[in-house]
Amino acid sequence: MKNLIQFDPQTNLFHLTNEKISYIMEIVEETYLIHRYWGKKLTSYHFSNRPTLKKRTFAAAPNNEKPEISPEFLPFELPFAHQGDFRSPALQIEQKNCETITRFSYQGYEIVDGAPELTDLPHARNTEEQAQTLIVYLFDEIAQIEVALYYTIFAESSVIVRSTSVKNAGSETVKVTKLLSASLDTRYDGQVSTTFYGTHQKEFQLNRQEIQHGMFKIGSSRGASSPQYPPYLALSKDANEFQGEVHAMTLIYSGNHETALELDQYNHLRLQIGLNSETFAWQLHSGETLQSPQAVLSYSDLGFNGSSQSFHQFFTDHLIHPAWKNKARPVLINSWEMTYYDVNEALIKQLIDSASELGFETVVLDDGWYSKRNSSKTSLGDWAVDGEKFPNGIKPLVEYAKEKGLGFGIWFEPEMISPNTKLIQQHPDWVMRSANYEPILGRSQLVLDLTNPDVQQFIIHTLSQAIEDFGVNYVKWDMNRHLTDPFSQRGDFPAFEYGHRYMLGLYRIIDALTSTYPEVLFENCSSGGGRLDVGMLYYFPQTWISDNTDGLDRQEIQSGASNLFPISSMTGHVSDVPNHQTNRTVPFETRAALASSTNMGYEMDIIHLNEAEKEMIRQHLQTYKAERELIMQGQFYRLLSPFEGNLCAWLFTDKAQEQAIVYVFRNRYQVFDLSLLVKIPYLDEDGMYQIVGTDQVYSGSELAHCGLALDNKKGDFAVQKITLKKMESE
Repeated sequence: MKNLIQFDPQTNLFHLTNEKISYIMEIVEETYLIHRYWGKKLTSYHFSNRPTLKKRTFAAAPNNEKPEISPEFLPFELPFAHQGDFRSPALQIEQKNCETITRFSYQGYEIVDGAPELTDLPHARNTEEQAQTLIVYLFDEIAQIEVALYYTIFAESSVIVRSTSVKNAGSETVKVTKLLSASLDTRYDGQVSTTFYGTHQKEFQLNRQEIQHGMFKIGSSRGASSPQYPPYLALSKDANEFQGEVHAMTLIYSGNHETALELDQYNHLRLQIGLNSETFAWQLHSGETLQSPQAVLSYSDLGFNGSSQSFHQFFTDHLIHPAWKNKARPVLINSWEMTYYDVNEALIKQLIDSASELGFETVVLDDGWYSKRNSSKTSLGDWAVDGEKFPNGIKPLVEYAKEKGLGFGIWFEPEMISPNTKLIQQHPDWVMRSANYEPILGRSQLVLDLTNPDVQQFIIHTLSQAIEDFGVNYVKWDMNRHLTDPFSQRGDFPAFEYGHRYMLGLYRIIDALTSTYPEVLFENCSSGGGRLDVGMLYYFPQTWISDNTDGLDRQEIQSGASNLFPISSMTGHVSDVPNHQTNRTVPFETRAALASSTNMGYEMDIIHLNEAEKEMIRQHLQTYKAERELIMQGQFYRLLSPFEGNLCAWLFTDKAQEQAIVYVFRNRYQVFDLSLLVKIPYLDEDGMYQIVGTDQVYSGSELAHCGLALDNKKGDFAVQKITLKKMESE
């Protein structure tokens, strides 16, 4: 086994390294843990980039004999308040007298094999890949508080996994008012920042901007990671999709979070990610320990595609449930846009018949199947089958689907409750709300209090019973509003802990269900990408990334999300036109290509089709199934960005570079574009590739550097598909 972590007692240096990256820290003055380097692997380090420290006016110095050593300009691994560092702290603790001063000093370290397995939080899983974890201990002698900083490095991954725990070793209760998962300081050198913004039906929009002096901060206070500002931050300089250094970070967490970037007067950059300090606090009693979520830090010297590859491979290997990471996902037809709430037994049987005829593998019964659910204003929480719509129940439909060789799935929104339901009448204390104000409705529904163990058990029991009684092998888990009244009627913990406790409750529920039913495919959904994050990926191997299935908007949504998420974790459907979200009409071939670039399904009326339409869908499904392993298990690269022009192009290739699929989307037809050109790197430059179905043969180097010319046919929203196969060498 390799030694991935070294400590040199002569230089007081920690060096975490594998064949791809190095992460280096120094202990200064036997007190401070200082950041020195994060990037491409170094063979050795001898302080070449360490600046000469000088006394600065107004800079506080804990040791008056060494005024040049001031926390104001030291590059900390864990900055805390009131020590002379006036930048944003990563940890803040309020003691009994409301004082927020803490003074932590280095105490020691240990190196352990493997990655830490967190009890209540999703985390990087241990696998056969070697991993080692450095734990650095800091201690405040006066407050009697111990902080442990965790750094995990894997032998073959370009990532560092960081987290922080706080232990109250004193006799008095303290209040943790800020706890971030990762904070590091580096030099500003003209980098730009990349984050994402969005909204419902327009998720993962690219936001790349110059860095200004002061604080840039985004995050979520919605009780979920949100489509507005999902947890992600990247730094780059002169980087594009194909080349340049990219330092990126994300968070294995699904609730309120923050990401911050601060540029100070000395041109130091501070990057931070963790729990939202405006909505989070935690009462820590004597002897208790509080653990932060894990942050994943990825380094690439191969541009943003390299950064994506780093995240994709790591999440596939160390986050997605082992039962699903290499397993083919079923091609499904979902009832929603065909029926909305107007579902019934006869219609679903027809849907099963059509799905079997066309070659689908699973039928999903979406919303509307329970307790007179005829609109969004009723029935959530009363999960009894609607006897008028389904007089024989759901199980006969599941059995009928099995006879046809199909799986069967069902929709739930377990975290919500509708007013005027039996459940709310029986358990009004289960509603998330304050004691003084009426709760605010969102999408005509309230939220169940997931901090309540009885509510947790109710949801676990309800879904377990449905899975076992119905016999379904797929569950679509939806969450269609954010939290406006984050309070519990139980009153057995401080209100400022609610947001994090809600998320811990949710994790307990879905961990119990996915552990008990590993053979059931659970799909994450929150009106699409309203809770699309790495934390949910730990439990749900795939996410419905957007309710918007429009053939234009999906190019940006899928391109943006692919910066973090492997293709196997994203689902996309072919829907009808005019599109239900935009009223835009996009050709079938384009809609099919977009869906084929994900876990593919359909969401349209497949019952009332003519023979030509049936044959078109049948051929699409056959082709996708033949290509599914390449798309799901291969490597994905962005070639042309929809955020930058009229073209969008993606490449799928197997790891051996023997097969490849290129999709080129051209949106608006321009009369001056006589032809199109797309460069196709990431193939074997010494190999020869044939375009399948033609006699055209090109070298990998020619495709990468000269590019491939394509006809520019008239009409908007066109797509061209190029399938490449490497020829055997003579």
